[in-house]
Amino acid sequence: MVSSDNRQTVIEILENATSQDPACMARADDSLRIWETRPQFHAILFSIFADRTLSMSARLMAIITFKNGIDKYWKKTVLHAIGIAEKELIRPQLLSMLDEDAPQIAVQYCVAIARIARWEFPLVWPAFAEELASRVHVIAHELDSSVDGNRRRCYTMEHNALYILHLFVKMLCERKLARERQALRSTAPGLFSVVAPIYARRIAQFNEALHVGDSEGSQELLKSIRFCLKTLRRLFVHGFGDFESADAIVHEFYVATVGHQAAFYELFSGLPAESREADGCRILVKIILLYGKIHLEFQKFKAVRFITTPAVVPLLRWYWQQIQSEAPQLTAVPLERSGDIESPPLVLERLVIQGLELYRSVVKNMFYLADDNGQMDSDVQRCRLVIDSEILTAPFVAQMSETLMCHYIPLKACDIEMWQDDPETWIANEDLDHWEFDVRRSAERLFKDLVNQQRDRIVPGLVQALQQPSMNSSFKLDGLYTALGLCANELYDYIDFCHWLRQHPPTDSPMSVSKWRIAWLIGKWVPVKFPIDERPHAYVALLEYARPGEPLVLRMEAIASLLSCIDDWDFDATQFKPYLQLSIERITEMLGSVSQAELRMRMVNYLSAIVSRMQREIAPFAESIVRLIPLLWQSAAGENLYQTAVLSLVTKLVVALGVHSAALQPFVTPLVQHSTDLDDPAHVYLIVDGIELWLALIRNAPTIDPNLMGLLRHIPRLLQSSTETLKSVLKVIEGYALLCGADMMRSYGPALIGALHELVADTNMHVRAIAAGYTTLNVIVQCVQAELVGPALVESNIMWTPFTRIVDKKEAAMVLVHHAGFLSRIAVHYLQLFIEFLTAQDAQLTGTFAEHWVEIYDDIGQVAQRRLHALGLAVAIATTNDGVLKMLPLMVPIWNDVLSNTGDSQLYFSDRDDDDDDEFNDIVVPESERRRKLLSNDPAHKYDMKKAFSQSMSECERLNGAERFHAIIAQVSAEDLEDLKSQLS
Repeated sequence: MVSSDNRQTVIEILENATSQDPACMARADDSLRIWETRPQFHAILFSIFADRTLSMSARLMAIITFKNGIDKYWKKTVLHAIGIAEKELIRPQLLSMLDEDAPQIAVQYCVAIARIARWEFPLVWPAFAEELASRVHVIAHELDSSVDGNRRRCYTMEHNALYILHLFVKMLCERKLARERQALRSTAPGLFSVVAPIYARRIAQFNEALHVGDSEGSQELLKSIRFCLKTLRRLFVHGFGDFESADAIVHEFYVATVGHQAAFYELFSGLPAESREADGCRILVKIILLYGKIHLEFQKFKAVRFITTPAVVPLLRWYWQQIQSEAPQLTAVPLERSGDIESPPLVLERLVIQGLELYRSVVKNMFYLADDNGQMDSDVQRCRLVIDSEILTAPFVAQMSETLMCHYIPLKACDIEMWQDDPETWIANEDLDHWEFDVRRSAERLFKDLVNQQRDRIVPGLVQALQQPSMNSSFKLDGLYTALGLCANELYDYIDFCHWLRQHPPTDSPMSVSKWRIAWLIGKWVPVKFPIDERPHAYVALLEYARPGEPLVLRMEAIASLLSCIDDWDFDATQFKPYLQLSIERITEMLGSVSQAELRMRMVNYLSAIVSRMQREIAPFAESIVRLIPLLWQSAAGENLYQTAVLSLVTKLVVALGVHSAALQPFVTPLVQHSTDLDDPAHVYLIVDGIELWLALIRNAPTIDPNLMGLLRHIPRLLQSSTETLKSVLKVIEGYALLCGADMMRSYGPALIGALHELVADTNMHVRAIAAGYTTLNVIVQCVQAELVGPALVESNIMWTPFTRIVDKKEAAMVLVHHAGFLSRIAVHYLQLFIEFLTAQDAQLTGTFAEHWVEIYDDIGQVAQRRLHALGLAVAIATTNDGVLKMLPLMVPIWNDVLSNTGDSQLYFSDRDDDDDDEFNDIVVPESERRRKLLSNDPAHKYDMKKAFSQSMSECERLNGAERFHAIIAQVSAEDLEDLKSQLS
């Protein structure tokens, strides 16, 4: 039982939660968070909601809190879950408030019940669907027999019950597991048999209400019809696995929807335009579009059954009638007079879009086409028979292509009005794929697929019309040109576009529509078929269209088509060079003409593309681009994506200038600093591009700027911040080491080595990250003398980490290889430091280390790393440590293996780093040469292995004396020793 004291307390909290006093609301929220985990709280909430004597605000707050609690605590596995006893107290009351007439409260109540059903059905509350259907059935009969005084309450109950049923069915359809799908299919027939008769009765009652002029009753009936349709739509499409064996009521329902949709649309279209915004008309529109959703989803999920259903052919014909009847409205106002005359609106634009999409799904659908071998199964044959003989007949295809081309795909008067009133918004919207909301875009999709599938029927007539275009209608001409661009992939074998373009120059018009369409056509045809020798004509035309004084949309389209030429596979930079300066000027002028950040960013991206494709040819014009950067960066303040575009432009400019980019270092360094500052919230968006710019600067720098050197202070935090940028940050460190390693270590050595130590010592780090960290350390060791690096290595105790990891040998062999490789590098380059480190360790630990270090050799795959490992072992014997010297019998076979496989030659030497991205780039940057020099001087390649091993053996004999040395050598097998002597001789 619910305590009355607790109930009163909760009521007071809910009242306070709706207070206008912020402090009172805050206290109430805190109290609700405490109460929501207490037993019986949700039962109390439901009882408060059900008490109509309380204020509306308290009841609304109660049901909202109840609904939110269902999401958080109804599932039994969560912390503070609602108890079983409390659920059993709530469950019987759930359907007791169907007569709730306050719209806001009723919606929350219905949603709460549906969310409980999501967790309860079918395992805990298997009878929910049957109980709800029974209530819907009973309420419907009560409504049919109700008198005027009780009818409003019955309508309210029916609307709430149907809405709950709709939400419940929607939830079932969203489930994907096989068991859950089976629950839907076992439930669907029973629910359908309840709702479909109600739908039929409400349709009949609506017709009667219209006849007698009962506007209030007809509006309530429309709500019931809408809720019925929302439920029946999902049951019809998803609720029947074997549609052929479904009950007759299912098939009858679909057949009836065709006539009902036509009747409702006729009713709507007959209303005056000013009456179509009334509440009742909005519901009518939703119902008409709901029918369209049924047809579209039926075709999407049951394509074969859709086409073979007898009612579909009349349905498609009805849709085409509406498409044709609306066509004259689209072209009622000539393009030349746009703005003078207001265009008549379509009766229902979204209905036309649904019809276009329905036809598109018939024109091109994998379920209606033969396979790659031209074979068709029986279902495809049935579908093709219906489509070819009753839907897409030759006369109809011709009629459809003509209607689309003359009325639907051309620009409209409203487009030209936007050119004048808000060109930037029109340009931005034109690139959006919003076909589901735009008739022209949807018609373009249908026209392209129609030409693709009916090429033999459409292309000959289209080619003929293109050769002799009719000038009696601007719409027909624009539609023809639009068809030429949309179907370039279908027409390139039938028409010489460049020849056609010369024969049909654009005509002058106030808004340059013809010029815009020609610029658009060039952009469509360049990737398809546009000979190289004809490209200069396109460059001249597009740059002429982009000059100041032309409409903004024309200038933007011309530059966009110019980018298509530049991005094309066959682009010739030498051929474009004479037009480079003018192209940069046109883009710069456009940057000053547009105000939207999105369009300015697009211009920056266009400029980046030109810089990227022209590379070194951009150098004479670099200064003019550089002058733009401060203004662009300032205008991009607060626009993070815009700023990334600016960073990308600067990066491409640096790469294109190569060694000459050194002059940009003082100018670009602040951009890098801002982008990589982890204390600035904008770094989340800019850091990747900022590090790429930083890396480009270092790779192309012949010398270092002091400000650029100062950026190294960010490196330790960057190494710890994210693995997403880790590789690039490590490459930046390597670039500094190659360029000015000594200066880097003098200024930031301890901090850098310490950060790298943390990276390679992190056992939670991926092996590739550890390997990359050791690669960077190896580059530092190779580039900088021991006097500068040694103190930082000792201070950070970085050698201790790989030493102990090898001693413990608990990590994967792949990781141990990298630990051993770093110590081998230290041993080869910083011999004295390595010997001092080993001498300072416990003798037993050193012996274990030496044993495991030798064993790691077999896990090394790369030849260069095996040679380095062997050199490290050779250096290590220059000691008196017994633990190391006792491993000599195992070291000798390794030296024999290295000498026999690689000898003292550089047969396996490569002057390219396997991890260097630049080897796939045609342009060699200064860092590439520095890396090749580093690799060529690598002891693993450069050293004479015979000489190195001989010197190590001699040094070992000197340190240990001849007698002890020969005693150690005696432990080596005679066969291995003889093999070594023969290879060293």
